[in-house]
Amino acid sequence: MHALLVAAFVLAQGLLLPAKPSPQHATFAATASADAVTPGGATTLWVDVVPYRSVHIYAAGATDFQPVALVVSAQPSVMPGKVTYPKPDVATAQGSIGDVPAYGTPFRIALPVTVAKSTRPGERLTVSGVVTYQACDDRLCYPSLTAPVTWSIAVKELAAR
Repeated sequence: MHALLVAAFVLAQGLLLPAKPSPQHATFAATASADAVTPGGATTLWVDVVPYRSVHIYAAGATDFQPVALVVSAQPSVMPGKVTYPKPDVATAQGSIGDVPAYGTPFRIALPVTVAKSTRPGERLTVSGVVTYQACDDRLCYPSLTAPVTWSIAVKELAAR
């Protein structure tokens, strides 16, 4: 009887626990060129993307696939510049005719940002965004996914002259 109760409990736990998250097909690490910036100063926000083995992520210019894209949430204290992506490799997509631009090796997305001059030293700014992408492996292509990314930027005093 005790074994039956334990088995029922374990089964119920498996049914009641939330589902495992869907695979991301890559790792995403958010870093910045500087941890602290003065009011009116600039830094570059980076997302280092490492596709899993045998996976490629589509780049700009890929037709019929969702190319990788970084989008940050608007915030009055941070003015984003233009996102830049490295030159992609080429990949052969399942069911596609010809090669398509894609990243099969680690790559870095860069976003220059400027902190508003009105921002007070001592503040800590949080910049949030998402990387939207579509990945394929050697066997199939997956639906588009998003990976959240967040940066924290300290605002420091202007250096004394």
